[in-house]
Amino acid sequence: MSDYLIGDIQGCFDSLQKLLKKVAFSSDKDQLFFLGDVVNRGNKSLETLRFIKDLSENAQMVLGNHDFHLLACALGDKTPSNKDTFSDILNAKDKGKLIDFLLQQPW
Repeated sequence: MSDYLIGDIQGCFDSLQKLLKKVAFSSDKDQLFFLGDVVNRGNKSLETLRFIKDLSENAQMVLGNHDFHLLACALGDKTPSNKDTFSDILNAKDKGKLIDFLLQQPW
């Protein structure tokens, strides 16, 4: 069993998958700790967030400023800018579940 701490994925799902393959991550026995900013900038924020959510007990995360910005936009407190790359999350059929997942994070 191994623990891995990963920060600033920023929607770069393919890079995350390459990293996990390189360390031979096993969702059956390993634990991932995401250290904020899992969305925005990269073009696969939706895939990244769904992946982390689906890991269930094998993943924990700290919300970063990009994650809080997504929450603020999803809850109507802010308007996304043209630089934001998480519109796929805001338009996803499972948007509510994804936002609830973020809101339930302890940090």
